[in-house]
Amino acid sequence: MKVIHTSDWHLGARLGRHARQPDHTAALSGLLALVDAEAPDLILHTGDLFDDSRPPYEALDLAVQALGRLAKAAPTIVLSGNHDSAALFRVLHDLAGFAEPRRLWFVTDHRVIDLDVDELAVAVACVPFIPPTAIADVARGALGAFEGTYADGVALLTSSLLDEAEGIAGTTGVVLYAAHLHVHGAVPGRSEKRISVGDDYATHTPDLHRAVYSGFGHIHDPQLLPGGAVNGRYAGSLIPIDFGEQEQVKQAVIVEIGADVIVRTCPLPGGRPLTRVDGDLATLLARAADGGLDHHLLRARVVSDDPIPDLVDQLLASSPHCDVFDLVNHVKNRTARPIDSSATPDEEPALAQSFAEWRTTAATIGQRKAPDEAVVALLEAVLGAAGDAAPDLGTVQAVAQVDAALDALTEA
Repeated sequence: MKVIHTSDWHLGARLGRHARQPDHTAALSGLLALVDAEAPDLILHTGDLFDDSRPPYEALDLAVQALGRLAKAAPTIVLSGNHDSAALFRVLHDLAGFAEPRRLWFVTDHRVIDLDVDELAVAVACVPFIPPTAIADVARGALGAFEGTYADGVALLTSSLLDEAEGIAGTTGVVLYAAHLHVHGAVPGRSEKRISVGDDYATHTPDLHRAVYSGFGHIHDPQLLPGGAVNGRYAGSLIPIDFGEQEQVKQAVIVEIGADVIVRTCPLPGGRPLTRVDGDLATLLARAADGGLDHHLLRARVVSDDPIPDLVDQLLASSPHCDVFDLVNHVKNRTARPIDSSATPDEEPALAQSFAEWRTTAATIGQRKAPDEAVVALLEAVLGAAGDAAPDLGTVQAVAQVDAALDALTEA
């Protein structure tokens, strides 16, 4: 029997203003190709299918298309994670139930799912994410009575589910365990919400040796379960969710179950690289030369003695398809302008004076289509066209008129 384990897709995630759908699409294409090549008997997804409980339509569509392909290849079980909506999962589970026989499960409550794989009895003990505030009710519902910590509740619940799974699988079947939990000792990545991977959420794994494989979600950095006594892994997130994960190699887990259990991993494409650059302008432009930063999500800090007003223009001239997440110009010689307490409102500089200063110090190349002197003179003419009766246009209207005049000037 062969199982493929994936987790933490976080469909619908964004990085600043950048949607991650192109990256998800690339990673899912790699996962689907792996499934086609490996021909698994079962696929486990251990939670956080979506990045938000109310995913956008594009994320829903991508989930439906990808899971439909996976379920066509093998029975597929998807657990609810802390980012997922249980209500949405129940709707999706009902819709998937119209297929006969069922090939796709969306699991929102702890349960055991039993399957037949080539006449082999398979029982999967499933534990979706359980908030600490809910563990007492969940444990009492499963066990009848409970007092203890979060870890105690999860341990008792796990033991009960494994009892049930062993009863279904018998002596010749296969018991698997799937959960969206933080195991004590696992190393969380920098992007996981601290509140959901803190000590209050840490669990222990005293009974997981009873399962031939334990697949976990919730921690984004792919890794073995801590301690080495349990045959299991965190599959990790499908793509690097943010710059805290940029060095992680994203992967899927392949589990071959026979006389022995062989667990191996396969790297997946992570979409656009998340790239940091920290240095001077020459460092940035060297990285960007000849499209070197095209189709990268870039976070850069450029240090200079004086402001670089056309920093973005210079970057995009070398890598026009770079996706800029954050670009900061750290200026060493930036001087602070003290406020003169003796100044009065009557001493406010004229708009034309402020505009002239902006043109010569902060405007980009793209904003300077004509000689500075001609543009400033044109602005003064526009503002003074009505003499003393000139209306107060306000900054927005004034800039709009100047833009129109600029277009006329550059076309002349």
